[in-house]
Amino acid sequence: MSDLPSLRKKIDSLDTTLVNILNERARVSLDIGAAKRQADEKVQSPSETHVYMPAREKEVYAKLERLNRGPLKSEALHAIFREIMSASIALQKDVSIAYLGPPGTFSHQAAYERLGDSVIYVPQKQIADVFEAVEKGRATYGIVPFENSTYGTVVESLDCSIHTPVKVRAETYLPVHQCLLSNTALDKITKVYSHPQGLGQTQKWLSQHVPNARRISVKSTAEAAQQAALETGAAAVCSEICASLYGLEVVARDIEDATANTTRFLIIGTSSDNATLDDHTLIRFTVDHRQPGALCDGLKVFKDHQLNLFKIDSRPSGQRPWHYVFFVECSGHAQNEEVQKAVKELNQFCLDVVVLGSFPNQRPE
Repeated sequence: MSDLPSLRKKIDSLDTTLVNILNERARVSLDIGAAKRQADEKVQSPSETHVYMPAREKEVYAKLERLNRGPLKSEALHAIFREIMSASIALQKDVSIAYLGPPGTFSHQAAYERLGDSVIYVPQKQIADVFEAVEKGRATYGIVPFENSTYGTVVESLDCSIHTPVKVRAETYLPVHQCLLSNTALDKITKVYSHPQGLGQTQKWLSQHVPNARRISVKSTAEAAQQAALETGAAAVCSEICASLYGLEVVARDIEDATANTTRFLIIGTSSDNATLDDHTLIRFTVDHRQPGALCDGLKVFKDHQLNLFKIDSRPSGQRPWHYVFFVECSGHAQNEEVQKAVKELNQFCLDVVVLGSFPNQRPE
Protein backbone atom coordinates (compact mmCIF):
# COMPACT_ATOMS: atom_id res chain seq x y z
CA MET A 1 0.00 0.00 0.00
CA SER A 2 1.30 3.47 -0.89
CA ASP A 3 2.66 5.65 1.90
CA LEU A 4 -0.12 8.28 2.26
CA PRO A 5 1.97 10.83 4.24
CA SER A 6 4.73 10.65 1.62
CA LEU A 7 2.24 11.19 -1.20
CA ARG A 8 0.75 14.20 0.57
CA LYS A 9 4.25 15.61 1.11
CA LYS A 10 4.86 15.23 -2.62
CA ILE A 11 1.60 17.08 -3.36
CA ASP A 12 2.69 19.90 -1.02
CA SER A 13 6.01 20.18 -2.84
CA LEU A 14 4.27 20.24 -6.24
CA ASP A 15 1.87 22.93 -5.00
CA THR A 16 4.82 25.10 -3.98
CA THR A 17 6.34 24.63 -7.43
CA LEU A 18 3.01 25.47 -9.10
CA VAL A 19 2.63 28.71 -7.11
CA ASN A 20 6.15 29.79 -8.02
CA ILE A 21 5.69 28.94 -11.70
CA LEU A 22 2.30 30.71 -11.88
CA ASN A 23 3.79 33.86 -10.38
CA GLU A 24 6.73 33.66 -12.76
CA ARG A 25 4.25 33.38 -15.64
CA ALA A 26 2.36 36.38 -14.27
CA ARG A 27 5.55 38.46 -14.18
CA VAL A 28 6.28 37.58 -17.81
CA SER A 29 2.69 38.51 -18.65
CA LEU A 30 3.24 41.94 -17.06
CA ASP A 31 6.39 42.34 -19.16
CA ILE A 32 4.43 41.46 -22.28
CA GLY A 33 1.82 44.07 -21.39
CA ALA A 34 4.49 46.73 -20.96
CA ALA A 35 6.09 45.78 -24.28
CA LYS A 36 2.73 45.98 -26.08
CA ARG A 37 2.02 49.42 -24.64
CA GLN A 38 5.40 50.70 -25.79
CA ALA A 39 4.81 49.33 -29.29
CA ASP A 40 1.26 50.68 -29.47
CA GLU A 41 2.28 54.17 -28.36
CA LYS A 42 4.14 54.52 -31.63
CA VAL A 43 1.01 53.92 -33.76
CA GLN A 44 -2.07 54.61 -31.64
CA SER A 45 -3.41 55.94 -28.38
CA PRO A 46 -2.25 53.99 -25.32
CA SER A 47 -5.88 53.65 -24.20
CA GLU A 48 -6.52 51.42 -27.20
CA THR A 49 -3.90 48.83 -26.20
CA HIS A 50 -5.58 45.43 -26.12
CA VAL A 51 -4.81 42.85 -23.45
CA TYR A 52 -7.37 40.27 -24.57
CA MET A 53 -5.88 38.59 -27.63
CA PRO A 54 -8.19 35.88 -29.06
CA ALA A 55 -5.60 34.73 -31.61
CA ARG A 56 -3.04 34.08 -28.87
CA GLU A 57 -5.73 32.49 -26.68
CA LYS A 58 -6.62 30.04 -29.45
CA GLU A 59 -2.95 29.21 -29.92
CA VAL A 60 -2.52 28.46 -26.20
CA TYR A 61 -5.52 26.15 -26.07
CA ALA A 62 -4.37 24.31 -29.21
CA LYS A 63 -0.95 23.81 -27.60
CA LEU A 64 -2.58 22.40 -24.47
CA GLU A 65 -4.41 19.84 -26.62
CA ARG A 66 -1.12 18.76 -28.19
CA LEU A 67 0.82 18.57 -24.93
CA ASN A 68 -1.78 16.90 -22.75
CA ARG A 69 -1.07 13.23 -22.00
CA GLY A 70 -3.50 12.89 -19.07
CA PRO A 71 -4.85 11.92 -16.70
CA LEU A 72 -6.36 15.42 -16.71
CA LYS A 73 -8.97 15.82 -19.43
CA SER A 74 -8.44 18.61 -21.96
CA GLU A 75 -11.63 20.31 -20.73
CA ALA A 76 -10.15 20.51 -17.22
CA LEU A 77 -6.89 22.01 -18.50
CA HIS A 78 -8.91 24.47 -20.57
CA ALA A 79 -10.79 25.62 -17.45
CA ILE A 80 -7.59 25.95 -15.43
CA PHE A 81 -5.83 27.99 -18.10
CA ARG A 82 -8.91 30.15 -18.64
CA GLU A 83 -8.49 31.38 -15.07
CA ILE A 84 -4.70 31.72 -15.45
CA MET A 85 -5.15 33.89 -18.54
CA SER A 86 -8.02 35.81 -16.93
CA ALA A 87 -5.78 36.67 -13.97
CA SER A 88 -2.95 37.66 -16.31
CA ILE A 89 -5.25 39.96 -18.29
CA ALA A 90 -6.44 41.63 -15.09
CA LEU A 91 -2.84 42.19 -13.98
CA GLN A 92 -2.03 44.06 -17.20
CA LYS A 93 -5.08 46.31 -17.17
CA ASP A 94 -8.45 46.77 -15.47
CA VAL A 95 -10.68 44.91 -17.93
CA SER A 96 -14.46 45.27 -17.90
CA ILE A 97 -16.92 43.24 -19.98
CA ALA A 98 -20.31 44.70 -20.89
CA TYR A 99 -23.06 42.13 -21.32
CA LEU A 100 -26.83 41.96 -21.64
CA GLY A 101 -27.97 41.83 -18.03
CA PRO A 102 -29.09 41.54 -15.37
CA PRO A 103 -26.93 38.75 -13.87
CA GLY A 104 -28.02 35.25 -14.86
CA THR A 105 -28.52 35.80 -18.59
CA PHE A 106 -26.94 33.46 -21.12
CA SER A 107 -24.75 36.40 -22.18
CA HIS A 108 -23.43 36.56 -18.62
CA GLN A 109 -22.76 32.82 -18.63
CA ALA A 110 -21.04 32.91 -22.04
CA ALA A 111 -18.82 35.81 -20.97
CA TYR A 112 -17.80 34.10 -17.75
CA GLU A 113 -17.02 30.79 -19.44
CA ARG A 114 -14.84 32.57 -21.99
CA LEU A 115 -13.09 35.25 -19.91
CA GLY A 116 -12.99 33.83 -16.40
CA ASP A 117 -13.34 35.23 -12.91
CA SER A 118 -10.72 37.99 -12.79
CA VAL A 119 -12.30 40.53 -15.14
CA ILE A 120 -15.12 42.91 -14.20
CA TYR A 121 -18.60 42.15 -15.55
CA VAL A 122 -20.87 45.14 -16.22
CA PRO A 123 -24.56 44.35 -16.91
CA GLN A 124 -26.42 46.46 -19.48
CA LYS A 125 -30.16 46.87 -19.94
CA GLN A 126 -30.21 46.09 -23.65
CA ILE A 127 -27.92 44.96 -26.47
CA ALA A 128 -27.58 48.51 -27.82
CA ASP A 129 -26.14 49.53 -24.45
CA VAL A 130 -23.40 46.90 -24.79
CA PHE A 131 -22.28 48.38 -28.12
CA GLU A 132 -22.44 51.91 -26.71
CA ALA A 133 -20.46 50.99 -23.58
CA VAL A 134 -17.60 49.70 -25.72
CA GLU A 135 -17.79 52.58 -28.21
CA LYS A 136 -17.78 55.23 -25.45
CA GLY A 137 -15.04 53.52 -23.46
CA ARG A 138 -17.22 52.64 -20.47
CA ALA A 139 -16.28 48.97 -20.95
CA THR A 140 -13.13 47.42 -22.38
CA TYR A 141 -15.00 44.73 -24.32
CA GLY A 142 -18.57 43.59 -24.84
CA ILE A 143 -20.30 40.32 -25.56
CA VAL A 144 -23.51 40.14 -27.60
CA PRO A 145 -25.67 37.23 -28.79
CA PHE A 146 -25.42 36.94 -32.56
CA GLU A 147 -27.35 33.87 -33.64
CA ASN A 148 -29.03 30.75 -32.31
CA SER A 149 -28.99 27.33 -33.92
CA THR A 150 -32.77 26.98 -33.41
CA TYR A 151 -34.18 30.47 -33.86
CA GLY A 152 -31.63 32.15 -36.10
CA THR A 153 -30.10 35.62 -36.09
CA VAL A 154 -30.41 38.02 -33.16
CA VAL A 155 -31.60 41.05 -35.11
CA GLU A 156 -30.84 43.57 -32.35
CA SER A 157 -27.14 42.78 -32.67
CA LEU A 158 -27.23 43.17 -36.45
CA ASP A 159 -29.09 46.46 -36.21
CA CYS A 160 -26.62 47.85 -33.67
CA SER A 161 -23.66 46.91 -35.86
CA ILE A 162 -24.98 49.22 -38.61
CA HIS A 163 -24.36 52.36 -36.56
CA THR A 164 -21.25 51.62 -34.52
CA PRO A 165 -17.50 51.65 -35.22
CA VAL A 166 -16.72 48.79 -32.81
CA LYS A 167 -15.13 45.65 -34.24
CA VAL A 168 -15.60 41.95 -33.68
CA ARG A 169 -12.62 40.37 -31.88
CA ALA A 170 -13.82 36.84 -31.15
CA GLU A 171 -16.73 34.43 -31.21
CA THR A 172 -17.83 31.94 -28.57
CA TYR A 173 -20.52 29.26 -28.47
CA LEU A 174 -22.75 28.30 -25.55
CA PRO A 175 -25.08 25.26 -25.38
CA VAL A 176 -28.37 26.73 -24.20
CA HIS A 177 -30.77 24.81 -21.98
CA GLN A 178 -33.94 26.73 -21.27
CA CYS A 179 -36.06 26.26 -18.15
CA LEU A 180 -39.51 27.40 -17.17
CA LEU A 181 -39.32 29.16 -13.81
CA SER A 182 -42.28 30.27 -11.73
CA ASN A 183 -43.78 30.31 -8.25
CA THR A 184 -47.08 29.21 -9.78
CA ALA A 185 -48.12 25.67 -10.71
CA LEU A 186 -47.87 24.84 -14.43
CA ASP A 187 -51.64 24.65 -14.94
CA LYS A 188 -52.16 28.06 -13.32
CA ILE A 189 -49.60 29.98 -15.42
CA THR A 190 -51.28 32.75 -17.46
CA LYS A 191 -48.26 34.60 -18.89
CA VAL A 192 -44.71 33.72 -19.87
CA TYR A 193 -41.90 36.28 -20.05
CA SER A 194 -38.65 35.91 -21.98
CA HIS A 195 -36.35 37.47 -24.54
CA PRO A 196 -37.75 36.91 -28.08
CA GLN A 197 -34.99 34.34 -28.65
CA GLY A 198 -36.03 32.43 -25.54
CA LEU A 199 -39.67 32.37 -26.62
CA GLY A 200 -38.65 31.33 -30.14
CA GLN A 201 -36.43 28.50 -28.95
CA THR A 202 -39.24 27.01 -26.83
CA GLN A 203 -42.36 27.75 -28.86
CA LYS A 204 -43.33 24.10 -29.44
CA TRP A 205 -43.01 23.25 -25.75
CA LEU A 206 -44.95 26.33 -24.70
CA SER A 207 -47.72 25.60 -27.21
CA GLN A 208 -48.05 22.07 -25.83
CA HIS A 209 -47.82 22.73 -22.09
CA VAL A 210 -49.12 26.29 -21.57
CA PRO A 211 -51.12 26.92 -24.76
CA ASN A 212 -53.30 29.65 -23.24
CA ALA A 213 -50.52 31.59 -21.55
CA ARG A 214 -49.71 34.97 -23.04
CA ARG A 215 -46.11 35.25 -24.26
CA ILE A 216 -44.46 38.56 -23.43
CA SER A 217 -41.12 39.69 -24.84
CA VAL A 218 -38.66 41.54 -22.59
CA LYS A 219 -35.05 42.74 -22.99
CA SER A 220 -33.37 39.64 -21.51
CA THR A 221 -34.09 36.23 -20.01
CA ALA A 222 -32.93 37.41 -16.58
CA GLU A 223 -35.27 40.39 -16.75
CA ALA A 224 -38.00 37.86 -17.48
CA ALA A 225 -37.11 36.03 -14.26
CA GLN A 226 -37.20 39.28 -12.29
CA GLN A 227 -40.66 40.05 -13.65
CA ALA A 228 -42.00 36.53 -13.07
CA ALA A 229 -40.89 36.72 -9.43
CA LEU A 230 -43.10 39.78 -8.92
CA GLU A 231 -46.37 38.43 -10.38
CA THR A 232 -48.71 35.61 -9.46
CA GLY A 233 -49.43 33.43 -12.48
CA ALA A 234 -46.30 34.53 -14.31
CA ALA A 235 -43.40 32.39 -15.51
CA ALA A 236 -40.10 32.97 -17.25
CA VAL A 237 -38.14 31.10 -19.90
CA CYS A 238 -34.51 31.47 -18.83
CA SER A 239 -31.49 29.66 -17.41
CA GLU A 240 -31.74 27.50 -14.30
CA ILE A 241 -29.34 29.76 -12.41
CA CYS A 242 -32.04 32.46 -12.39
CA ALA A 243 -34.07 30.31 -9.99
CA SER A 244 -31.67 30.91 -7.11
CA LEU A 245 -30.86 34.48 -8.18
CA TYR A 246 -34.48 35.65 -8.26
CA GLY A 247 -36.31 33.30 -5.89
CA LEU A 248 -38.20 31.13 -8.36
CA GLU A 249 -38.95 27.42 -8.62
CA VAL A 250 -37.94 25.26 -11.58
CA VAL A 251 -41.22 24.13 -13.13
CA ALA A 252 -39.59 22.34 -16.10
CA ARG A 253 -36.05 21.83 -17.39
CA ASP A 254 -34.63 21.52 -20.92
CA ILE A 255 -37.72 22.87 -22.65
CA GLU A 256 -35.85 24.04 -25.77
CA ASP A 257 -37.32 22.60 -28.98
CA ALA A 258 -33.93 21.37 -30.28
CA THR A 259 -31.66 19.28 -28.07
CA ALA A 260 -28.52 20.76 -29.68
CA ASN A 261 -29.73 24.31 -29.04
CA THR A 262 -26.64 26.57 -29.13
CA THR A 263 -26.17 30.34 -29.15
CA ARG A 264 -23.23 32.03 -30.79
CA PHE A 265 -21.89 35.20 -29.19
CA LEU A 266 -19.52 37.84 -30.55
CA ILE A 267 -16.94 39.61 -28.40
CA ILE A 268 -16.54 43.21 -29.53
CA GLY A 269 -13.82 45.83 -28.95
CA THR A 270 -12.31 48.89 -30.54
CA SER A 271 -10.40 46.84 -33.14
CA SER A 272 -9.97 43.29 -34.39
CA ASP A 273 -7.12 40.99 -33.36
CA ASN A 274 -4.30 39.69 -35.57
CA ALA A 275 -4.77 36.87 -38.06
CA THR A 276 -4.51 33.16 -37.30
CA LEU A 277 -4.47 30.31 -39.80
CA ASP A 278 -8.28 29.97 -39.60
CA ASP A 279 -10.33 33.16 -39.36
CA HIS A 280 -13.68 34.60 -40.40
CA THR A 281 -14.47 38.18 -41.42
CA LEU A 282 -17.83 39.93 -41.08
CA ILE A 283 -18.67 42.59 -43.69
CA ARG A 284 -21.67 44.86 -44.21
CA PHE A 285 -22.71 46.79 -47.33
CA THR A 286 -25.65 48.24 -49.21
CA VAL A 287 -26.59 47.85 -52.87
CA ASP A 288 -27.58 50.35 -55.53
CA HIS A 289 -30.44 48.43 -57.16
CA ARG A 290 -30.41 50.79 -60.14
CA GLN A 291 -27.52 48.62 -61.32
CA PRO A 292 -29.09 45.27 -62.32
CA GLY A 293 -27.47 42.26 -60.66
CA ALA A 294 -25.37 44.35 -58.25
CA LEU A 295 -26.00 42.03 -55.29
CA CYS A 296 -25.26 38.94 -57.38
CA ASP A 297 -22.06 40.50 -58.74
CA GLY A 298 -21.01 41.49 -55.25
CA LEU A 299 -21.46 38.00 -53.83
CA LYS A 300 -19.60 36.48 -56.76
CA VAL A 301 -16.49 38.40 -55.64
CA PHE A 302 -16.08 35.98 -52.73
CA LYS A 303 -16.21 32.94 -55.00
CA ASP A 304 -13.71 34.52 -57.39
CA HIS A 305 -11.24 34.92 -54.53
CA GLN A 306 -11.96 31.42 -53.14
CA LEU A 307 -13.51 32.71 -49.94
CA ASN A 308 -16.27 30.61 -48.43
CA LEU A 309 -19.46 32.36 -47.29
CA PHE A 310 -20.81 31.08 -43.97
CA LYS A 311 -23.67 33.50 -43.35
CA ILE A 312 -25.75 36.04 -45.27
CA ASP A 313 -28.26 38.39 -43.62
CA SER A 314 -30.13 41.58 -44.42
CA ARG A 315 -31.77 44.25 -42.29
CA PRO A 316 -33.75 47.40 -43.17
CA SER A 317 -31.34 50.32 -43.36
CA GLY A 318 -33.76 52.83 -41.85
CA GLN A 319 -32.86 55.32 -44.59
CA ARG A 320 -35.91 54.69 -46.76
CA PRO A 321 -38.49 51.92 -47.33
CA TRP A 322 -37.24 48.70 -48.94
CA HIS A 323 -33.60 49.70 -48.64
CA TYR A 324 -31.46 47.07 -46.92
CA VAL A 325 -28.08 46.57 -45.32
CA PHE A 326 -26.53 43.21 -46.19
CA PHE A 327 -24.18 41.21 -43.98
CA VAL A 328 -21.84 38.45 -45.12
CA GLU A 329 -19.41 36.33 -43.15
CA CYS A 330 -16.55 34.91 -45.17
CA SER A 331 -13.44 32.85 -44.55
CA GLY A 332 -10.13 34.64 -44.03
CA HIS A 333 -8.91 37.68 -42.12
CA ALA A 334 -9.07 41.32 -43.18
CA GLN A 335 -5.25 41.34 -43.07
CA ASN A 336 -5.12 38.55 -45.69
CA GLU A 337 -4.41 39.57 -49.29
CA GLU A 338 -7.36 37.72 -50.82
CA VAL A 339 -9.83 39.27 -48.38
CA GLN A 340 -8.42 42.73 -49.07
CA LYS A 341 -8.75 42.16 -52.81
CA ALA A 342 -12.31 40.91 -52.39
CA VAL A 343 -13.31 43.95 -50.33
CA LYS A 344 -11.74 46.30 -52.88
CA GLU A 345 -13.61 44.60 -55.72
CA LEU A 346 -16.84 44.52 -53.69
CA ASN A 347 -16.74 48.31 -53.65
CA GLN A 348 -17.19 48.28 -57.44
CA PHE A 349 -20.64 46.71 -57.13
CA CYS A 350 -21.83 47.75 -53.67
CA LEU A 351 -22.02 50.86 -51.48
CA ASP A 352 -20.96 51.63 -47.91
CA VAL A 353 -18.74 48.55 -47.63
CA VAL A 354 -17.49 48.19 -44.04
CA VAL A 355 -15.44 45.40 -42.45
CA LEU A 356 -17.06 44.77 -39.07
CA GLY A 357 -14.19 42.66 -37.81
CA SER A 358 -12.12 39.51 -38.19
CA PHE A 359 -11.85 36.80 -35.57
CA PRO A 360 -10.54 33.24 -35.04
CA ASN A 361 -12.94 30.57 -36.27
CA GLN A 362 -14.12 28.58 -33.26
CA ARG A 363 -17.22 26.96 -34.68
CA PRO A 364 -17.86 23.61 -32.97
CA GLU A 365 -17.29 20.62 -35.24
